Amino acid sequence: MDAVVLRAAVSIAGLIALIPGSASGQPNPTFTYGTPEEAAAVEWAASGEAGVLYTTGNSRTTTFTGSAKASRKAGNNKLEVEATGAFARSTVRIAVESNDDGVISADEIQEQDATSAKNALFKARYDRFLTEHNSLYVSAAAGFDEPAGKDLFGGGQVGYSRLLFKNDRHEAKAEVGYDFTYESLSAGGSTSIHSARGFVGYKGALRVETDDDGKVSTTTSAEASIEGLFNVNALDVPTGDGRASAFEDTRLIGIAGVTTQLFDDISMAVSFTVKFDNVPAPLAPFALPYAPGFVPEAEKLDTITKATLIVSFL
Repeated sequence: MDAVVLRAAVSIAGLIALIPGSASGQPNPTFTYGTPEEAAAVEWAASGEAGVLYTTGNSRTTTFTGSAKASRKAGNNKLEVEATGAFARSTVRIAVESNDDGVISADEIQEQDATSAKNALFKARYDRFLTEHNSLYVSAAAGFDEPAGKDLFGGGQVGYSRLLFKNDRHEAKAEVGYDFTYESLSAGGSTSIHSARGFVGYKGALRVETDDDGKVSTTTSAEASIEGLFNVNALDVPTGDGRASAFEDTRLIGIAGVTTQLFDDISMAVSFTVKFDNVPAPLAPFALPYAPGFVPEAEKLDTITKATLIVSFL
């Protein structure tokens, strides 16, 4: 049987192993910190990645992934913006036994389309450095995640950031603050969540090199962090018994990754992300309505394993 396969890959992002949906409407925790001394001059940075996988014939899939990030650091101020998105759709054959004869005939083989990923996120963060080890931050985010039952989510964070430890090759920081999240649910209705936020992150150099001029640069680095959001308000939810008490809707996001430099402006990154939502949104409706009183939940735990090529523009 003929099968035509067209694959165009700007990055290895097409190899993403992705459990559909997002367990939290929050952006992935990112490790961004600087000091007033490091930010004495205006510094710009920008990078992006994209990937596409398209197959036809016996296997029919379409997958797009992409992200872009830019930051500006000047004096005691830093601004960072980031956008990410993913779309994955596949067509599979299913057998529907419709005449109760115990066998499958030609007219009982059907094709079914399924969207396993359809999400996007935009976020921006501003840091104001007070001292070498202390800063204040404010951030905003908006996006959607249809397989996770969220037509729209958005919100903001504000808080205090503390540099716990830093030397030439390693640094760690912690953050505490307040988070507000608004979710418009695919099953209907919306919810507003007020949460206490905690964050701990680490970033370190696994390998460094020195050029002929004595300049030291990091060629391989590791990063790990975990963010926790703990609701302080009780919530009316459409699933379960219809009520989530304070601190019941706990959301956790953990990420670990390694990045290695291949060329001056091109690096390869491998990362693993875990997202947990103790009170997930209800699943998006199917073509037929749910039975009265039955509202299924999305999965509480999602993981993303990703390998990408990163191009730095600035």
